[in-house]
Amino acid sequence: MRERSPSAILMVVGTAVLLVLLLTPVLLALFTLIGPREFFFNYLLTAELGLVACIGALFLTIGTMTRRMDATLLFIFLPLMLCTLFALMVLRDPSPVLSGFMLVLYNLSLVGLTFHGIKSLRD
Repeated sequence: MRERSPSAILMVVGTAVLLVLLLTPVLLALFTLIGPREFFFNYLLTAELGLVACIGALFLTIGTMTRRMDATLLFIFLPLMLCTLFALMVLRDPSPVLSGFMLVLYNLSLVGLTFHGIKSLRD
């Protein structure tokens, strides 16, 4: 049986938080199909819950650093996530193309961080 170190627990919690955050819009969209209402997909939900993403990324970062693992993906996607989230929150009246592009980058960085967490937990 594997040893459950605090750093591994932090990595599991951080990865789970990011994975749930990514799956939340899809699950809520499926719940809207159950009732008599119309289909509703909130594509901005991941950015609206940016604080939750920052907490999950913080847990993942602390767990990765204390286990002294390869953090290449972490150092690529963490600054990208933080910069795009900050820009999405600060910009006033951005063009729809710019905000859509930044939202796609933000979501891709969340996917990359989740992939880093899963890959690191398998090692």
